Amino acid sequence: MDSIIVNGATYWLPADENDVIALVGRAKAEGKVICMRGSAHSFPLIGDLESESATDRNLYVMLSKMNAVSIDKANSTVTVQAGCHLGLDPWDPTGISTLENSLLYQLNQEGLSIPDLGGIIHQTVGGFMATGSSGGSTTYSFDSGILSVDIICHTKDGVAKKTFTRPDPPNPDDPFFGAGLANMGLFGVMVSVTFKCDPSFYIAGEEATTYQTDCAIDLFGDGDGNRPSIQKHFENTQYSRLIWWPQENVKKMVVWKARQTDEAGAKAWAAQAYKKTGKKDPPALKPYEEVPWIMGSPVPATVGADLLFTAIGRWPDWLKDLLGETKTYDEIKLVVDAVFYPLLLPKLLDVFVAVDTPTNANKGPQQFADIWWSGLPMDNQMSDKLMPVWFTELWIPISESKDVMNELLAFYNKGPENTMAFSCEIYAGKASPFWMSPAYNQDVIRIDVFWFANTKGNPADFYQKFWTLLAKYKFRPHWGKYLPAPDSPQGVDYLRSLYPKWDDWMALREQMDPYQLFVNEYWRSHLDIPELS
Repeated sequence: MDSIIVNGATYWLPADENDVIALVGRAKAEGKVICMRGSAHSFPLIGDLESESATDRNLYVMLSKMNAVSIDKANSTVTVQAGCHLGLDPWDPTGISTLENSLLYQLNQEGLSIPDLGGIIHQTVGGFMATGSSGGSTTYSFDSGILSVDIICHTKDGVAKKTFTRPDPPNPDDPFFGAGLANMGLFGVMVSVTFKCDPSFYIAGEEATTYQTDCAIDLFGDGDGNRPSIQKHFENTQYSRLIWWPQENVKKMVVWKARQTDEAGAKAWAAQAYKKTGKKDPPALKPYEEVPWIMGSPVPATVGADLLFTAIGRWPDWLKDLLGETKTYDEIKLVVDAVFYPLLLPKLLDVFVAVDTPTNANKGPQQFADIWWSGLPMDNQMSDKLMPVWFTELWIPISESKDVMNELLAFYNKGPENTMAFSCEIYAGKASPFWMSPAYNQDVIRIDVFWFANTKGNPADFYQKFWTLLAKYKFRPHWGKYLPAPDSPQGVDYLRSLYPKWDDWMALREQMDPYQLFVNEYWRSHLDIPELS
């Protein structure tokens, strides 16, 4: 069996289910814990598992070679191996991932789709599902099409593949809803999934950048005139996400929204968008541009943003490195500290987050039209390497939207120590029947607190402010992002109280993995899984 070394850890690359069965048996024989890696988008989980102190006790596995896709066009279903990436993963350490072997590309070639996607698509199918990930819609969901999952585990009867199938008629207590999504990889190795697909579609949309007070959404109220409340906006818009820049003298909101359409509708919308900008010979579609494209690429603008936020995030260390602890250093630092947030940062963000005007490049809000798999993941053009962003993501009942927004507004208005120099993402999610989904049985508003990775300090210290602030709204954190410390007020006891099926899920986990071959120390602490006696 082939292997590859990633960050000092040796990852085994099984070619088929027999190889996976052998690895699970080996873990049992050697007393090791199996740790799975997809696109490594889940942090700090991956960093914790690949730490030097963890490599001796873990058996590392990547399913990169298990990426087969089998489409039944007549029944609109697809069975895909869990190592297949949703889209191209440009940072796949094995180099196996391509656009052509990705799930979404192959589905579209056959006229099929998955109706909702996250902001990026370089994750593996298994990783996306294990963490309970979701796109930004209360109309559609990724998990609504899951028909069955295959998991290789080691029960007391030995190593076996178990299949969990969506019950018909529906039964919310069926173990399918415990194992099929948000299982954190704690039941075994998910090797394949079958989805019911929708017909392929296009999207047409618009992104508007305004000051908070000029936003087309009543961000902090119940709606007024033609402006819906933020809850109504998410409930009545097929796809949407907001980016909030709450700093003093900035206070901007970027509203991205889109709807499904057919090819003719997308082309008509694109033609209208190109006509507005005055460009000649427009192509058939007009993809969304998250940053201005320079010489046909988003890379130059992304690099510029990375340099800017790295300089901000490492302040004043880089100045000290340049000047040393001198009088000049002290004088410059004093001036910059006094004027940066109220004066300098707003000017810098005017370049990167420019308010729409009739004279800008888009002649007002940016209009876009694209095929579903390319258009829905609006952040996919941003590089995790060139613009690394970490976050905690808090899922809150959508009925709390107005109160949450006002809570955040008051918090941000207290000063730059609460806003920092970066943004906050706000979007929604459709209720899910899966037991450990953060959207279990409720539509949600989701608050993503961003932290630019090249910033000095510990992001968890910043996130703790938000965990404390929003705990009263009973947030459930995204399992693949930063989680509150297990022994904190928002740790294990808090989380357990918010999941009605927690005990059922734990019992199913123990049945599937009685020897704890998949319980690493990260999940043991965050979920309070007792050690075997």
